[in-house]
Parts: sequence; C-alpha cells; structure tokens
Amino acid sequence: MLTFKAWLNSTSSRRKSFAYQAFVVALGLMLAFLAFLPGNPVKAAGPMVMDSYAGPVTQNEINSFKAYVNDLQPVVWPNTTRMQTEYAQGKSGEAIKAMGLVYELSGDTQILDRMIYFCDVLLSQRNDLLAAPYGQRTVWTNTIAPVWPGNETGVASADSANGDPVGHLAACAKYILKTPTIWNTTVPIGDTFGYGATYKQRADKFLAEADYVANNFILSDLLDLSNGNKQYFSAASPYMTGGALPWNQQMMINYGFQNLAEAYQLVGGNSAKVAQYDGIVQTSMNWFFNDSTVKQTLTGPTGRTIYDWGYNPGLITGEDSSHGSLDAAGFYRAYLSGRYGITPAMLQPIANAFVDVMIKGPNYFAGRINGTDGSGNSGSTSYARAGFIFMSSLRPDMYYTVANANVPNFQTTGTDSFSRMLWAKNYRYVNGITDVQQPTAPSNLTALPATPTQINLSWTASTDNTGVFLYDIYRGTVRIASTSATSYSDTGLTTSTSYSYTIKARDAAGNISPVSNTAAATTQPTGPTTNLALNRTYSASSTWSLTYSADKAFDGSMGTRWSAASGSTSNQWVTIDFGATIPFDRAVIKEATFQRVTSYKLQSSNDGTTFTDIAGTAGTTIGASKTIDFAETNARYLRVLIPTASAVPTIDEIEAYRIYGNLALNKAYNSSTSWSTTYAADKAFDGSTSTRWSSAQNSFNDQWLQVDLGAGSEFSRVVIKETSFQRVTSYKLQSSNDGTTFTDIPGTAGTTIGTSKTITFPAVTSQYVRLYIGTATNEPSINEMEVYYQ
Repeated sequence: MLTFKAWLNSTSSRRKSFAYQAFVVALGLMLAFLAFLPGNPVKAAGPMVMDSYAGPVTQNEINSFKAYVNDLQPVVWPNTTRMQTEYAQGKSGEAIKAMGLVYELSGDTQILDRMIYFCDVLLSQRNDLLAAPYGQRTVWTNTIAPVWPGNETGVASADSANGDPVGHLAACAKYILKTPTIWNTTVPIGDTFGYGATYKQRADKFLAEADYVANNFILSDLLDLSNGNKQYFSAASPYMTGGALPWNQQMMINYGFQNLAEAYQLVGGNSAKVAQYDGIVQTSMNWFFNDSTVKQTLTGPTGRTIYDWGYNPGLITGEDSSHGSLDAAGFYRAYLSGRYGITPAMLQPIANAFVDVMIKGPNYFAGRINGTDGSGNSGSTSYARAGFIFMSSLRPDMYYTVANANVPNFQTTGTDSFSRMLWAKNYRYVNGITDVQQPTAPSNLTALPATPTQINLSWTASTDNTGVFLYDIYRGTVRIASTSATSYSDTGLTTSTSYSYTIKARDAAGNISPVSNTAAATTQPTGPTTNLALNRTYSASSTWSLTYSADKAFDGSMGTRWSAASGSTSNQWVTIDFGATIPFDRAVIKEATFQRVTSYKLQSSNDGTTFTDIAGTAGTTIGASKTIDFAETNARYLRVLIPTASAVPTIDEIEAYRIYGNLALNKAYNSSTSWSTTYAADKAFDGSTSTRWSSAQNSFNDQWLQVDLGAGSEFSRVVIKETSFQRVTSYKLQSSNDGTTFTDIPGTAGTTIGTSKTITFPAVTSQYVRLYIGTATNEPSINEMEVYYQ
C-alpha cells in the first residue's frame, strides 16, 4: 500500500495533479483555520517600539518587530475581496516586504521563517493552485491563469498588482539563496503545503512559481513590450488597454522582475533569464530618469532641483502621495540593488521634492508631489507615506520630522513605517549622521492658578535644528509630565498651596535644552472666596487724576475709587489684565460713593484690543453693589463698559471670581440622535426643565448626550434631570479631550436616574462630558444636564 508520505514524495514535480494540489491547499487552509478557533486565539499584537531614533538598531527593536509579525496572519480567501491588492499594498504584502527589510538588517532566521510562512500561504492562494470557489476561476485571458485575482467572484480580474506577489516569492527565495549555510536545514515551521522541507527546496519552489507567473501571465498576457521594452498594457488587457503602465504599477512589475533577476543570478546558469528581467527593469528606469518628456525638472522653493511627475508617463504633474510613495520606493529599490546605474544624484530631486515641497509642517504632508492637496489618494496626511522614508538617506534633515510623524512616541503598528524607519536609523548610524545640537531653552514660563486644585502653565516654544519633540514639565525637581504643546494644566493639587515649575525641551535625538525660567503659583482657596482681580494690571478709558486711577477700583479697598476724566460721561471703561487666559464666571461691581451709571455691560478679550460682550451681563443701574453671574468665560481681559452715566462715572471696587457655576451653559452640544429640532441636544443644557432632549424614534439603547466645554475644564459633579419621562435603566459618564475617544469616569455608572440625580466623583479635567445611556425602557429623554466643579 502507498503511504501518505510516499504519495507526497511521488508527486514532487511542479506539475502535480490538480487533485493533489487541491488536497494540499485544503489541508493547509484547514490548519490555518484551526489557529482561529477558540482554543487557538490570534493575539492582538501590541505596537512595535523603537528604543530611540538615534544610534544603532537594537536587539529590543528587532525583538519588538518579531513579536509583532509573529502575531500577524496572512490574509486568505474569503477574508478579502481583492487578493492581488492585499498582497501588493495591503497589510499582508507590506508585512512581507517589511520582514525582508528587517531580515537584511538583522540576519535573524526567525524573521525569515515568518516570511516563508507568509509566502507559503500567498502561494496557496494562487488561482490555478487553489480549489474552487475562490480558485480555478477563468481569468480575462480565458484560461485558469496563475494569478491572484482582484475580485471575489465571477471572471477573475488581474493586473499589474500581481507583480508584487511574484516579487515576494522571488525575494524570499533570494534571501535563502544568499545564505548557503541554511540550505540543507529543515525549515522549522514545517511544510504544510508541500513546497519543500529544506530552505533550499523552499527557495527553488518559490523561484520556480514566481517565474511561472511571470511567463504565463505577466509576459504572455498582461504586458506589451514591443515599444522598446517599455511596459505597456497588451491589447487584450481590459484595464488601460494598450496604455503605458502608471509608474507605481511599473514598480510592482519591477519589484517582481528585479527579485527574479537577483535570485536567478544567485542560482547561476540562467544568464538569459537574468538579462531578460534586468532588461525590462532597466528600460523602466531609463524611461523615467532619461526621458525629459515624462517629468518636469524644476527649481524648488529652497533653490534645490526637484522633480514633478504624474500618474503615468503621459502626465508630467499631479502624482498623488500614495502612488508617489510607491514610485519612490521602487526607484530606491533599484538603486539599492546596484544593477541599473541609478545614482544618488539621480534620486536627489525626488528627495528634494518630498522635503521642500511635500512637507508642509509637523504632521502635515501634502497629498500630491507638487505640494497641493486633494482627497483620497491625493489627500494630505499627518504622516509620511512609507516609501518616502528611504529618501532620508539623501535628505537627512527630514529624518526626525518623519520619525515623529510615523513612529510617534517611538511606537507604531505599521510594519511598512517601522521597518523602513529601522532601515533609515541604521543608515544614519553606519554613515555617522548624528544630531548633538540642544534645543533652546523654553522661555516666558507663566503659572496661574485656575482652581483650588489646578494651575495652568504656558510658555514660549523652543527652537531646534531638527524640531522639538517634547517638553518635560517639572514641579520642583520632579518631572510630572511631557507634552508636545506649549501649555499644560497641572491638576489634582492641594488647596492654598504654592508650587514652582520649570520646563525643558527635548528633541527626537534625545538632546535636552537648558532649563526655562522658574514660575510659581499658589492654588486658590476652596470655594469662591478668591478675588481674581487683585494684584493684576489695570487700565481705563480716562481718569480724573492719579488719585482716581484705574488701579484704585481693584485694590480691595472701599476707601479708594476710579473716576473717569472731567466731562467724560459716555463710553467709559475700566479693564483688568489677568496676565494670562483664566476662567471666571462672576463679577461684583461696587458704586458706593456716587451712583451715576445708567447702562453697563461686561466684555472679555484675549488680546486687549478686540472685546466681546459677555452674554447676559448688560444692565442699567449698578447701585452700591451689583453681583453679575454668567457662563464661565475663559479670557485674559475683563472690561466693565459704561455707555452712559448721569455724571462722570466712578467705581469704588470691581471684583472677579470663579464661582464654579454650571459649566455646561452656553456651550456646544451634540447627541447620538434626536427626535426632532424641538427635542435637540441643546434643550438639555438651556437651564430650563420645561424643555428636553429626546433620542430618535425607536432609539432606546446606546444613546448619548454631550457638551463641549470649549477647553479643558475641571469638574467633579454632574446633575441630570429626567423630569418628564423616567426611562433610563443604565447610564455612565464619560470624558474626552478630542470629542472622539471617550473614557469612562470611574464611579459614575448607575441604573435609574429619576427626577434629579447628582453624581459626584474625583475631579476630572477634559473638554467634553458625555452622558452615555446603555439601556432605556423607551426613547430616553433628558430635561437638563448640569456640570460643576465643586
């Protein structure tokens, strides 16, 4: 009887029967499927981590990459609708390229083994090797062609994206062939699909199958090379019939052919194949670099030479950043191979275009090569498209800008960015490119008390040759936080306590600035007893004399007063400058000596020039003492404007407070749904229980109601009034600083709300407060929601 093992061995040639191929592929897919069963969960990998942006690539960084890719699974049908795209620019394809790059850096065979596993699965998904319904499909060639289809059902689409899978297989073969010491070693991951037990057997299989696709689809059906070996689509191709391949698609084909040429050269005895594949790639390179009609050579904004080009050879501008990144990576791969005469000088205008035109600012990269923005592939991004990272070898000044954008805080889940950043880091280390320049010291540090437990800090930014990465904030001698902003709120402090602060700037290379100036402040006493107007700077429209100057209205004494100039009875004002933006919600005006004001209002400003009326603060007479409460206002300046008076106005004292009133009044509001405009979100924050918000019809569960406080504000109490209809059966409060990602506030979850529910909790600082209603017996309806710090 023929054993299973003997049967496998008896069918070792590439032309195995389809029944055998289908069996092996099905077996492999079954084993892969078992990995996803409850007993074998696929772990959610944490981010890959760089130890630093400078210095040599570390073993920790290699281990971080290994741990991440070992948790990744290559995509199989039906987990994609476009297999060719998944293994081109999709996560599976980018992971394979990343593994190759990091293997080149590290020589770690565990990474090579993972790459082999991905290529095993990739090959198993090829149309002519895979069982129906996802395999054995007729392609537009009217054959069951050896392709990775671009669609899920029907006649299989296939185009130049198939160059990438060819490139992956050939690249994996190349890496094995470059390491003869492992050729006769059994691949540790096993041979699930019957592709060869040893490394050399696997390399031979991958190379043969990559070459098979190249000759039995790409060269035979897809391409027309009759125009001087330039890559055009054939007359039979349904996509861009007879047209020149776009540059990014030429890079896909080149990736496959370049790796085939390199692998066959390592094998030896295949000079014709090497020359054929190299010739096609060489023509593509010459077409771009030597033909002035396919691109523009321009002088960039910094005086450097730049290139501008389009999507395909017929266009000379407007290439988008997504495809431009693929172009740049393909050109650079050709340069690294040393096979096609590409020099750094030839690539320099591409690097210059990226740095001088496309980098518009920190975390702002233009959507097109020419520096303009569009949408989709042409939309601006907050990170650099990964192919451009290679350009850092030609423009070292871009490195830290891209490092901070693509691997923020030294972490990322993008294998393309991480692997290329390791490559760039290694290049800089090997070539002695270092940054030792300190940032300048942060300046003008100020500290102002905001509440009994919060002090607000602000400072002037440092400068650095590569850009400031973070500011380290010190309370006394202890570093309490780091931020990329030039302001910070220190919360959770002790009432009526003095604190001192300093700041140091840090760049991405780890250089630390000299220390800033020291700023000190004392937290406010508990409760609304602190007159924020004391010991500030003051001004007035006019003054009677120095005895009656503006400061006399803010000195805490009823024995002094401000008076306008003689004869000045209209449009007079007196202003306090708090020194920085602070919150306040009450003013007390005392007109004890002479009660002459006949109209007044309060105004606020952040520049001392343009003032805005504070809603609800206008009135006629003031009298001996007038207390004016209003929605919390954040401003640097507070002004009392007196449009009219019966005689020269004179004010004995003006006091300003933060009373911690309802922080939710006169803000911006939003909700998951609304019944109608009559029951919109703002109705739950208007100070009236006679109006209410209600969710949309039949929307019972997972509804929410939120207020945007306008800036980070401290709060510790929320009152919810469900007066009209008591329907909520579970709820919790949440906070957010961006309005998108919300965090539960501990201790705020409950079941019913009822007529009025007061929820207290340790103080939280955030811009957004949300009431999240998990369940309700009917459409939830909230009459009022109030937010306090108290």
